[in-house]
Amino acid sequence: MSNILQNIFIDYYEHILYELHPRQTEIENISKMIHCGDPSYGGAFFACPDCGELKFVPFRCKSRFCPSCGNMYNQKHSFHMSCKLVNCVHRHCVFTIPEELRIYFLNDRSLLNCLFHSVRDV
Repeated sequence: MSNILQNIFIDYYEHILYELHPRQTEIENISKMIHCGDPSYGGAFFACPDCGELKFVPFRCKSRFCPSCGNMYNQKHSFHMSCKLVNCVHRHCVFTIPEELRIYFLNDRSLLNCLFHSVRDV
């Protein structure tokens, strides 16, 4: 059973690959999301110990990019983060990259690590 986003990526998969030229990690996440919940990619059978009724549950992709799996990931992540936070007032700051510098980060993604360390130090 596929969702709307899966259908869109299935319909435009070749366009994405051959015209947009995504990075390998993006292709892997798109492929995982497209095949998420597809019974032909495997699953698990569960049997009721009382009546013996069998139920087949297809495997999920567990990718953050996937609408259903990503939502589960975000809920779990939010819960775990809320358990770690100190009970005090927090501030939320948003740092943006000036438009003139964005091309450097798009071309060399390793620079993002340096950027994150600099933001943390601020």
